[in-house]
Amino acid sequence: MESSNDVDRWRTAPGLELLGPVQDSGLQSATYLVRRSDGQVVQVSALIELVLQELSPDRTLPQVAEAVSRDYDRVLTPDGLLHLLTNALSRLGLVSPAGEVTDVQVTAGPSAAAGPGQAPTTLPRATPILSLSFRGTLVPPSVTRRLASVLRPAYWPPVVWVALVALVGLDVWTLISAGRAGLASALTEVLSTPWLLLALYVTMTLTSLVHELGHATACRYSGGRPGRIGFGIYLVFLAFYTDVTDAYRLSRNGRLRTDLGGLYFNALTVIGMAIAYLVTGHGFFLLVLILLQVEMVQQLLPLVRFDGYYILADLTGVPNLFSRIRPVLMGLRPGRRADRPASDLKPGARRFVTIWVLIVVPVLVFSFGWLLWNLPVIIRTTMQSVGVQLDQFQVGMQRHEISLLILSVVSVLLLMLPLLGIAVLFWRLGRSLVRWALGSSTADQDHSAAQPDQSSVTAAQPDQRSLSLPRGRQDPTNQDRQPTGSVPRHSAGTDSL
Repeated sequence: MESSNDVDRWRTAPGLELLGPVQDSGLQSATYLVRRSDGQVVQVSALIELVLQELSPDRTLPQVAEAVSRDYDRVLTPDGLLHLLTNALSRLGLVSPAGEVTDVQVTAGPSAAAGPGQAPTTLPRATPILSLSFRGTLVPPSVTRRLASVLRPAYWPPVVWVALVALVGLDVWTLISAGRAGLASALTEVLSTPWLLLALYVTMTLTSLVHELGHATACRYSGGRPGRIGFGIYLVFLAFYTDVTDAYRLSRNGRLRTDLGGLYFNALTVIGMAIAYLVTGHGFFLLVLILLQVEMVQQLLPLVRFDGYYILADLTGVPNLFSRIRPVLMGLRPGRRADRPASDLKPGARRFVTIWVLIVVPVLVFSFGWLLWNLPVIIRTTMQSVGVQLDQFQVGMQRHEISLLILSVVSVLLLMLPLLGIAVLFWRLGRSLVRWALGSSTADQDHSAAQPDQSSVTAAQPDQRSLSLPRGRQDPTNQDRQPTGSVPRHSAGTDSL
């Protein structure tokens, strides 16, 4: 392999896609998005965008540096360009020396060590503490896009207005017709009938998939390309998600439509449940209608990556609010200037994010503390509940009740999943604390580039921009901005929330 001093021609990584500028951004400086062939999205500065545009195996570094300097109106030296390529962009898997054949794998956390100018053997992916675990695919991207294309007419403005009016009217009519007595009767009937309780599980799961399809359809209607629909564990819940990362290149209206798409499709489902209840009078549909609306309200909470979090992020134009927590808190210390990730926000966005941080941090600290304090009780109660379900399984075996058998198995799985989620949550938290204590964060190891620019390149969390209840959402993370040419935090595996 050639040394970095001998490498004079570079190219962008195979399959790298330049997505263009982030529209309606809450940042003072322009930022751009690029996507690697593995789907990882990276947010870069205007300088990095120009470098990636000008880079070609047919051009030497002095030629590229001259072209970038001309378009950027500031001087970028060949040495500064080489430093940037070898110490940041190649480690992110965005570039490689011309003619080099790389065989890389994707990994969460730090990338494997590589010499100057060499691509890493593994590409870095961010693993925030509050992120999805044990992911799998339910609907592949091609099928998701076909379904979203078919359902696009649901977002025509006349259809949306009719649906919203119908939602309010049918909702009020249904709840008045049912009353407290109807709700109590429906609850008693479902809880006392195993096959109805199983049907409730299945129906609520299907409504979650409809929610995800709503995000995908909204993204498609707005001009984006939705990806797969999948599942995993978010916090302590079973979660479904939709890859709508492509929505980040849409306008603010397009992003907000994508954010609200899941709730809109839930509203359409509520309309269907209301009609079914009014026609049949069966309490099952009434219970689904109420539970679904409770989930819709929970989705609007902006404290973790639910729909409300993304709505707030897109309203402010700040892609990842969690990455702003530390710099905002540091900036509130007396006599300390705000860190760049906080100071590079527009004034309105900065005030909004500061208020959000001051609300979210105490809530999360209290929640983690409560969870840790009550963990023995949670484990003991879960094991007791599992024992009850196993007894029910034995009863089902004796009575040959298939519905009771299936319900018992599903209940055991749903009881155990939160324990698995808690274990992953505390493992990630402990890993982050250990890395912080050992000083392994690249924030303490960064070196300025040999150029007069203070732009940055940051690794981004790629896939999951939306999750539905009991589920959550996870966005492409805009990690703390670093000086150009430094190693981004995610490439060293440092977690953000």
